[in-house]
Amino acid sequence: MDSWSCLWKRLNSKQGSYFLIIPSDSMTTEIIRVSLALIFSVTGMILISRYLNVHAFFSLLAAAVVYGLIAGKSIADILTSMQTGFGSLLAQIGFLVALGSCLGNVMEKTGAMEVISHRLVDLFGTKRSVLAMTIVGVIVGIPVFCDSGFIILSRLIPSIASQARVNPTQLSLALSTGLYTTHTLVPPTPGPLAAAANLGASSHLGTVILIGLLGAVPVAIVSYLLSIKIGSSIISTIASSEKKIVSSISSIKAFLPLILPILLIASGSFPKLIGEQNIFSSIIKTLSLPVVALTIGLVLAFTLIKKDQSRESPAWIADALKDAGIILLITGAGGSFGAVIKSSGVDIILKEYVSNSQVSGVVLLVTGFVIAAILKTAQGSTTSSMIITSSLLAPLATSAGFSSPTDLALLIMAVGGGGMTVSHANDSYFWVVSQFGGIASKDAFRSFTLITFAQGITALLTSILLFFLL
Repeated sequence: MDSWSCLWKRLNSKQGSYFLIIPSDSMTTEIIRVSLALIFSVTGMILISRYLNVHAFFSLLAAAVVYGLIAGKSIADILTSMQTGFGSLLAQIGFLVALGSCLGNVMEKTGAMEVISHRLVDLFGTKRSVLAMTIVGVIVGIPVFCDSGFIILSRLIPSIASQARVNPTQLSLALSTGLYTTHTLVPPTPGPLAAAANLGASSHLGTVILIGLLGAVPVAIVSYLLSIKIGSSIISTIASSEKKIVSSISSIKAFLPLILPILLIASGSFPKLIGEQNIFSSIIKTLSLPVVALTIGLVLAFTLIKKDQSRESPAWIADALKDAGIILLITGAGGSFGAVIKSSGVDIILKEYVSNSQVSGVVLLVTGFVIAAILKTAQGSTTSSMIITSSLLAPLATSAGFSSPTDLALLIMAVGGGGMTVSHANDSYFWVVSQFGGIASKDAFRSFTLITFAQGITALLTSILLFFLL
């Protein structure tokens, strides 16, 4: 701290003594400079995306350049950082996004998703059909994008509503918010996956998944209860149907490509806990690699393709890879933005300014939530808001003492909670739920939008609670 003359102030609390750094003039100047760079770059990105209809890929690149210029970097340095950040992030998650997209699309086209949903409804009974739809959403939302998952599974709502004699709106809300829960909180979906990469938790995906699933439980419970309460008074445009969807795929075959990759990735934490190095632990370590686990799931999904579908299946993969390409470009652009931020020296400023304590830890969780919520509400993209927020928080995480896999997983959960808050008219998923769920737009605002707000707050509170308990 030779060039930083700071005044340290001691704060006493029940949990111990903490120190607050009151910055000197030079430190204040740097903080103001970085703050202005962030404000102008992020605000500009939001404005050109919303009002000029500029694609998120280009708006993220523009934000990176604006930030770098205001931070005092040369164009050459900015471009070098952008290229490095773009390639580094894609190297970590490129295969995962591509494989996950293909897995989800094959399972949708073969009818495996429909089998899963019907088996769960049979398991829980017609009286608990809303709960069954919530669980369907939570499970399917892990490898499948919530938009496509809802479009496919919403076709089940008329027959299930007729069997269970419930309001179709309750089923639509339960399914949509269940999908939204794990899509935002649990890898390998792009948002939490990219957040893990930005925060340096890619090698701890098993922990991130387990913590994400743990946090998804209270979030899903809140969405289930609100779906029943709010949905009961909203008239749906979906007409009930007695027609049942029949598939020849067995339950085991339908569930296996979805569940096995998650179990394999999560198993990667066991050798670390045991601490023993042997052939068995080496095999588990290899199988738990996300690329290997998702490849195994995709191979299993291919076995579901029937002979009469074999000619169509290459087109399914092409469509999935096309969707994955767009996601990877946006994700890579977010990595470029994050790399420029990191190269500006903001980590040095934050390291001096943030004290290592539980108080600063909670503040970081809340900060991540607030930034992601602002970005999500303003631009509508959960994935983009999580990518940008995690890029901004990456230098701050280490300074705040977030170095363990569990702490990083909780930070990802808090950022995911912000990424949920809130879904409204500028979010494509809002319109998917409204149109395919048979909910009028005015009713979607007072139901789906309200529930996503409650989900986000629940995720934040859960992350804070687990931060003190774990």
